[in-house]
Amino acid sequence: MKFIRFRYLKNEFYGLLHNHKIQMYSDMPWNNGKPLSQQVSINDVDLLSPCQPGKVIATAINYPGATGLTEKTNEPLVFIKPSSSVIGPNKTIISPFKDALVWGECELGVVIGKKISKATVEEAQSAIFGYTIGNDVSCENVFDWDHHLARSKGADTFCSLGPWIDTDFDPNDKYISGHHNDTLIREGYCEQRLWREPELLVWLSSWMTLEPGDVVLTGAPSRVCDRIYFKEGDHFTCTIEGLGELTNPFEFIK
Repeated sequence: MKFIRFRYLKNEFYGLLHNHKIQMYSDMPWNNGKPLSQQVSINDVDLLSPCQPGKVIATAINYPGATGLTEKTNEPLVFIKPSSSVIGPNKTIISPFKDALVWGECELGVVIGKKISKATVEEAQSAIFGYTIGNDVSCENVFDWDHHLARSKGADTFCSLGPWIDTDFDPNDKYISGHHNDTLIREGYCEQRLWREPELLVWLSSWMTLEPGDVVLTGAPSRVCDRIYFKEGDHFTCTIEGLGELTNPFEFIK
């Protein structure tokens, strides 16, 4: 099943997408959302990020060949992207840093459907509501001062999610790629991830409570060419086989 969040007639709704029809919901299932009587066409709505996470936990250095990966790497490396950084499909990434280099990274996102803390493998697995696509927008260390990545990773619009949450998606053997305009930048397979769910969620929940609606981004595959930085009017597309495609344009703040 594919759950979405969208704007229709100036109001925000949740829904279940089947073919091109949306069954409206009162809320997401983890908030006891129920189906409503109304249906609309996906062609008549504006897609938003499929959920409004309280936090986005992003995983770094999670594919073979990732920059920074060494023989001493024995646990995941993660950082937080705030809820204010989240945007949806086709929404514009706007960099507030006119003199910083900015780029996109394609990632598989795990959407949490149950509250877990110090979870077992079984509890972590059952907490997975579904999967979405994420673009971990990043910029270089801002003014060579942002060593904790708060600005480099957490600026407004620096986390695109969508186009939906697929509750039936199986990430095994699925191809993932990222294109800057028409140039392939990154590619790989989701099964190549060094830390995968549910074990990644077990580790996270051992020291951080995961709440319904939270999203865990699981890292970008290796680059196949030199990094390309955004210019005004560029766009970045994240694609995951069987899950969908997420595209966002880019501009600098005016």
